[in-house]
Amino acid sequence: MQTGKFSYPTTPKGETVEELFGHTIQDPYRWLEDDNSPQTLDWLKAQQAFTVSVLDRYPNRKAMLSHLKELVDYPRQSVPIKRGDWYYYAKNDGLQNQWVSWRKRKDGAEEIFFDPNTLSEDGTTQASITGISKDCRYCTFRISQAGADEAEFWIMEVESKTFLADKLTNIRHSGAAWYRDGFFYSRYDDDHAHQKQVKDQKIYYHRLGEPQEQDRLIYADPANPFRYTHISVSDDQNTLFLYISQGTHGIQIMFRPANDHQAPWSILLEGFEYNAYHIDSYDDGWVYLITNKDAKNFRLVKVNLKAPAEEHWLEVIPQRDYLLDSAHLVGGKLIAIFTKDVQSHIEVMDPDGNFLYSIEMPYQGTADISYFRKEDEEAYFYFNSYVRPDESYHYDIKSNKLSFHHCDPVKCDLSDVVSNQVFYPSRDGSLIPMTLIHKQGVTKDGNNPVYLYGYGGFNISLMPSFSIIRTVLIEKGFILAIANLRGGGEYGEHWHEAGMLFNKQNVFDDFIAAAEYLISEGYSQPERIAINGGSNGGLLVGACLAQRPELFKVAVPMMGVLDMLRYHKFTCGWGWIPEYGDPDQESHFRNLLAYSPLHNIQAGQKYPAIMITTADHDDRVVPGHSFKYAATLQEKVSNEEPVLLYTQFQSSHHPSNITKSLELWADVFSFMCLYLEVD
Repeated sequence: MQTGKFSYPTTPKGETVEELFGHTIQDPYRWLEDDNSPQTLDWLKAQQAFTVSVLDRYPNRKAMLSHLKELVDYPRQSVPIKRGDWYYYAKNDGLQNQWVSWRKRKDGAEEIFFDPNTLSEDGTTQASITGISKDCRYCTFRISQAGADEAEFWIMEVESKTFLADKLTNIRHSGAAWYRDGFFYSRYDDDHAHQKQVKDQKIYYHRLGEPQEQDRLIYADPANPFRYTHISVSDDQNTLFLYISQGTHGIQIMFRPANDHQAPWSILLEGFEYNAYHIDSYDDGWVYLITNKDAKNFRLVKVNLKAPAEEHWLEVIPQRDYLLDSAHLVGGKLIAIFTKDVQSHIEVMDPDGNFLYSIEMPYQGTADISYFRKEDEEAYFYFNSYVRPDESYHYDIKSNKLSFHHCDPVKCDLSDVVSNQVFYPSRDGSLIPMTLIHKQGVTKDGNNPVYLYGYGGFNISLMPSFSIIRTVLIEKGFILAIANLRGGGEYGEHWHEAGMLFNKQNVFDDFIAAAEYLISEGYSQPERIAINGGSNGGLLVGACLAQRPELFKVAVPMMGVLDMLRYHKFTCGWGWIPEYGDPDQESHFRNLLAYSPLHNIQAGQKYPAIMITTADHDDRVVPGHSFKYAATLQEKVSNEEPVLLYTQFQSSHHPSNITKSLELWADVFSFMCLYLEVD
């Protein structure tokens, strides 16, 4: 296929046409949705070979990967968490494909607890602890091939570090809630084809030593096949909490005694309009509940399960004009973490919410806390920043003493790297925060290369975080621009609602306005701007490409949701309907069609240089999105710049190991530098 100055691999066209709500929808590349067919695999190999041939035009491609490996090759470790007598944490000596679980007693020597790198020759099998028994004798590991969402549960006896014979399959969207001599978990009965639409999630109880076929069914709802369900067990083991959601937004909570599986479920929070979760049990049947019911910025309430109706709720932390991000009952104190203008603020209170004191962060950034049970008298805070490597601090709760614990020894000089938060107006006048990270002394001459990143969805906040990988761009003179678009959770539910469903266009307007701000303020110009986003952020990049292609020079949509008319038909895509809308309803269909990246490609239009990335084991946003989008762009655009499809093998929605991650980002950055003309 000859388009512009590039000769793309040939992509056969089918004849699939549908009439939907008065619109003729042509889908000639639907055959590419079957990513396991021999025809698709042959096409994919040809596309990858073509992509590599273009990437090889960048003379520093190999040097880019080599330098990323040098940057990442330093020892790193996570913040500890105490379980029983042991402190557990993860370590990586530099280039290990998977992080290794370690542990130590307070004054003892450290030892390896479990090394996932032993699970596969190529290091793509992932393992993570997803539950631990009340007595800390057993823990559940989630084992995932190539990083896919579908996984197995393995159970380890902690003291001996040996796995039991129990292995549970068909696990997806589930944790392990331990109770007595087993745990509750969720599964789909038939979940082996990674593109197949999953439904009818059920909750089971697995008793140690018994085969999975004998697991007791705890909850099923055949009348509502498209719902997520999971169980949480109260810390005192007296109560089961049943969480039911129709997708990624809105939840219903019910409860019943843990020791009576015949007891009816009682309502704690009804319907699917609001979000909530309980953080811990309290004396005499009380529980803490964080919710946005009547509180867009969330509040903390106490609920007595003997009288759970809302009129009996006691407010502990009322709603503020900024976001309550989390609350933790530990060591007899209530530790609340707030988010204000994309920065964390920590307050310590008594259990009734009376303010005691603040904990000052070492710098402006993101904070979180690590502990195991509310009886713990110690915890660990960990802090993140755009310009400093992650740091952790031991916190003695009784004395309110914060002492330095660990900081990873990075191999680069960050002394001249700065971050600056700005606010810019979007199309409707709303002020949008954005952080600019760059070397000191940047000149506003309109010629700086820019890496503009956004997400804007699912109530997810882009908080300050350190990335050693992105420092390679800063070294090359880039300005990194992280935009906090509507649809995220930075300013509570109001901010989220302003970028979801029929308000989704606000997200694209915010991102476009970010580029316009960088241009008008003299930071850059269209020929020097590269945009990037993954998953929902891939949708963001695709939509903005369709609406303002002249505003950017390079675009990299990664693992993107790109076919908005069929996204709900694969794996767990139906769970995104509360965020995007239902394509099978006319009003939502018309809204989705208006911005769907696949359906808004204009024949003959000139687009930026585009590299679309996906992975063969992505069972969340299936690769068919990217395949069809790439084929359509290659057919229709009139470009002097390339449209590339980049597929990672033995990888998934996120790179399956460090090697895959470094290879991916080395090529993404090489592509950006090639077409922004950066050495």
